[in-house]
Amino acid sequence: MKGFYEEVSHLISRGEKLALAKVVAIRGSTPREVGAQMLIRRSGEVMGTIGGGCGEAEVRRQAIEALEEGQPRLMVVDLTEEVTWETEKACGGLMEIFIDLWGEAEGELAQRLAASQGKEVALVTALKGDLSQPGRKLLVAPGEEPMGSLGSPSLDEWAKKEAERGLAEGNSRVVNYKGSVKLFLEVHKPSPTLLIAGAGHIALPLAQMGAVLDFRVVVIDDRPTFANQERFPQADQVIAGGFEKTLCDFPLDEDTYIVIATRGHKHDIECLRQVLDSSAAYIGMIGSRRRVKGMFKLLKDEGHSEESIARVHAPIGLEIGAQTPAEIALAIMGEVIRIRRGGSGRSLSEI
Repeated sequence: MKGFYEEVSHLISRGEKLALAKVVAIRGSTPREVGAQMLIRRSGEVMGTIGGGCGEAEVRRQAIEALEEGQPRLMVVDLTEEVTWETEKACGGLMEIFIDLWGEAEGELAQRLAASQGKEVALVTALKGDLSQPGRKLLVAPGEEPMGSLGSPSLDEWAKKEAERGLAEGNSRVVNYKGSVKLFLEVHKPSPTLLIAGAGHIALPLAQMGAVLDFRVVVIDDRPTFANQERFPQADQVIAGGFEKTLCDFPLDEDTYIVIATRGHKHDIECLRQVLDSSAAYIGMIGSRRRVKGMFKLLKDEGHSEESIARVHAPIGLEIGAQTPAEIALAIMGEVIRIRRGGSGRSLSEI
């Protein structure tokens, strides 16, 4: 979540003691995934969510108690009640929540995490066990010395290797050391990039939605009057420059999602030439079926392979009957999330 640890660092610098409630394990159907977290202040004010509803209200209550007592705690939120008119917790699963306490002693760690946005880091937190006090932490970043300690050199070394493995796999999870120490391995990866080529009317709601969905939003266009930060305040980067040159120099990787929405097929072709053979996770292009068919033929005639052309999602987006720019942006982001998360795109009621 963008800005989460920036806010943690800011509040600690003002002398506040905070509770961070983290989902460390789940079973069955739950509203949030492992790694979701929520910040709770003594006042009861929160940032983030672990699912909402009465389950979250109970976590908030226990977090305030933990702040008063000065002790972290591990709790279970049971969402397996029978469905009745009075039922409040009937998602069908269990969430294990660790309520961690952050204060002045964690200030430097919070600053490091805030500064690490855009980098891979893993935070290992002791949950329970004989060899480490609950709440002790070790921060692991590739190529850097670990920060903090779980309580013993042997445990730190083991946890460092587990953290490196977790970063390679990209999954947050609970790990156990010698059967007696329970640790939570919290993996932080850079936000995926939503690269929007074209700063027209659809790009505006698209950039807004991308920002809300925690993408790093980049907008490019060769028209400075369109490509500027005032027009796209939610974007992390706005580049006014030629499409071909900009995309040639732009670092594209497997966490890049490209939406081509320029003002004409000439610029679309320029963009496609640069990204077709990249490792981008998603390439989508706006256009009618006739226009798309014609452009694909031009690319094939230029010698581009059927396999590379088939990577392009065009016409773009999920079929939801979208008509307005905002609806079209929603359809595009729906397809992007489907590709990212591996969903089917079907209505859940049909499944």
